[in-house]
Amino acid sequence: MKIETMTLSEHIKDDYLIATYYLNSEKEPDLYSWVKLIAADQSAGTWTHVEGETPEIIEKYGAKIIGIYPMAQEHACIARIAFPVANFQIYMPMILSTVAGNVLGQSGVRLVDIELPDPVLEQLPGPLMGIDGIRGLLNVYDRPLVGAILKPCIGVGPELSASGAAKAAAGGADVIKDDELLADPAYSPMVERVSTVMKYLKDIGKDKSCLYAVNITGENLIDRAHMAIDAGANSIMVNYQALGWGDVEDLVRHLKREGIKIPIFGHCAGMGAYYTSKTNGMSTSLACGKLPRLIGMDMSLVYPDSGRFGISTNELVETHNALSADMGVIKKSFDTVAGGVHPGTIPYLMDLLGEDTILMAGGGIYGHPMGATAGAKAILQAMKAYKAGVDLAEAAKEHEELDAALKFWCK
Repeated sequence: MKIETMTLSEHIKDDYLIATYYLNSEKEPDLYSWVKLIAADQSAGTWTHVEGETPEIIEKYGAKIIGIYPMAQEHACIARIAFPVANFQIYMPMILSTVAGNVLGQSGVRLVDIELPDPVLEQLPGPLMGIDGIRGLLNVYDRPLVGAILKPCIGVGPELSASGAAKAAAGGADVIKDDELLADPAYSPMVERVSTVMKYLKDIGKDKSCLYAVNITGENLIDRAHMAIDAGANSIMVNYQALGWGDVEDLVRHLKREGIKIPIFGHCAGMGAYYTSKTNGMSTSLACGKLPRLIGMDMSLVYPDSGRFGISTNELVETHNALSADMGVIKKSFDTVAGGVHPGTIPYLMDLLGEDTILMAGGGIYGHPMGATAGAKAILQAMKAYKAGVDLAEAAKEHEELDAALKFWCK
């Protein structure tokens, strides 16, 4: 019987998580049978009956199909499948193994969302500080945060990185981060770089009002975090997908146990392999939004809808929502929009995303014709003009930094 594994969502309550899939394949003759097979493959069942697979086991540990919604004018459907929480430990690698393990190896299967009940959310780490904690730390409440990506990103020593950080901070940058390509090379050791940057920030009185997210990506992640903190780091950064969900989650759990509250910046390096296909992988909002938030990213990088990285406007908005909407006990995270951001893009991005975001620029600050300090000032000037309802062209008449930026990038 096609619907023998179907149930109503009201039945599942807190004992299940719900995975939503988009299924699209002309090779599968019957969508209902395909969904049933996926539910079996990923829980207490397989493609054929095996010894020991009793009705009682299937009832207690088998996944339940709670919705199949055929799509008009295509051989596709949205499927919602509930997986018993009893089947896995509350640990992101096992959650993903359950809902995205073998199934994502099939052509035409895309994981759209995972809905987690409160008992599961309560056992996941979530951000250490979240939006409210970071705003309180920086004393910035009424606008997006200004972010800067240190440039040049590779091939330079700690002194040049520190000088660049100080210049951006002097212009009003609230958050400065390493590039994802810069972690611990011989020419810029992580410990030396973070201590040098923090010294430069302290020298200009910005070590308490500007975060420097030093990239600690590497082996022995927990030890590296402590090394960075001992060297004066007030924020740390990880390439969460490249490191692995488990390593990053272990780090956040460890910091929570130790009572260490430090903002963590999550870079999505490598996640494009998951979200760029429209019929395979997983949604952008899940890959760059909900999942990194659940494992503890206070700030999560998201590319803008400029076309350079293949994210649509809808995907950007959905990812912003996945990071900042209420989710039980899990704190809200900043989405950090980076990639082609400059003063001329600020009104559009603020109109689209509101104020609970970090608008971060690399070239848009360090490529400013008047230098990095002017670059950060120009972005801050654009934010204030937008909030005041003043057109950027008008505001530029009063601010030479903004004027230079608009003439340079908005010809």
